Parts: sequence; C-alpha cells; structure tokens
Amino acid sequence: MPQETFFNLPADKRNLIITAATQEFSKASYNIASINQICKTSNIPKGSFYQYFTDKLDLYVYIMNIAIEEKVNFFSSAIAEFHTLTLLDQFRLLFIKGVEFAKKHPQYAALGEQFSKENDETAKSAVIKEGEKQSESLFIQMIENAKTKGEIDNMVDTLALSLLLQSLNSTVNRYMLDKFGSANYEYNQEDVNNFVDSLLSIVFHGIKKRVD
Repeated sequence: MPQETFFNLPADKRNLIITAATQEFSKASYNIASINQICKTSNIPKGSFYQYFTDKLDLYVYIMNIAIEEKVNFFSSAIAEFHTLTLLDQFRLLFIKGVEFAKKHPQYAALGEQFSKENDETAKSAVIKEGEKQSESLFIQMIENAKTKGEIDNMVDTLALSLLLQSLNSTVNRYMLDKFGSANYEYNQEDVNNFVDSLLSIVFHGIKKRVD
C-alpha cells in the first residue's frame, strides 16, 4: 500500500504516476519492468519514489489492485443488471462481459494479459491474494442471491463455493494460456465457452454417472 505521502500529492500527479506504472507493467514482466522508466515517464526523482512506495512490489500490487477493483465493479454492475439469470448463467456472463471490459479499458486488459504470463511467484502471489479479497465479495453476493431465489441449497457453504468459483476462473486462464498462448478470451470464445461449460457442469451437476 502506498505511503501517506503519495495520497497527499495532487490528484494529477498521482494519476501521472499511476498511468506511467500501468504502462510499464502492462508491457513488461515484474522483474523486467523499470522503476527508473516509471520515474522518468512521470517526471519524479527516483528518491521521491521511495517516499511514496516501499519498493517495486508495493507499487505493482497497488497498480494491479486498481485494475482488479475496476473490473470487479464492472462485473458487479453487469450482475446487478442481469440478476434474474441463474448462478450458472451469471458465471458464464462474466467471461462475455470480460470482452466488453477489455474493449472499454484496453490498458487494464493489457495489464491482465501480462500478469497471466507472470513467472515471479512472489509478485504473482501478492496480487492474487489481494485480488481474491475483492472477487470473493462478488461471488458471495452471487451465491447468496441464488440461495434467496431457491436456486441452490441453503446448506451449501457460501465461502467454499465462492473459493471454488474463483479457482475455476484461474483454471480457464491457464487453459487459454496453455492452448492459445494468450488469456485473451475475445479471439477464442467458442472453444473457451465449451471448456467453461464443462467446468460448470461438473460444479453444478457433479461427476456421478447419470442414469437415464
């Protein structure tokens, strides 16, 4: 989390630093991304950087958290608009809305795409930890609404199902990376939709052999 000195900066100065960092982290992996370049682009001395952030990881998690928050808010609005859909269809809708989000916020989409290829485990784990805190609230809301509608059993553990749905999202991203070399959903929709449906079928219908 940034130091208090960062939040004391004028809004335009803060935004300049955020924009510079977003650009740098969206085109380079965590280890390659340059603090020097971020300082140069945002026109701040490197010494000032360490008055605002503890280190590069502090800045990286902060920038990723901004993007995640924006995406979760976008999805929350979509779910509110389509609240009559089943939980299964709402979850599928998140992937479709992901394309809209990417078109509306290309810089955040590029940031997410770069993160999907990140191999620094420390940086990756720190971002995932923060991201799960935000996405968890969205999934819990979806699950509780489904319970209220009588769509799923009230005995289902909300947190457990929320964690399971979050893990499905990670599984889909890994599937896209392994198969297409990219986590860009827009260009592989049919294939990814089929994979998502397979995963959702397991979650909502189980793996027990069906008897006709």
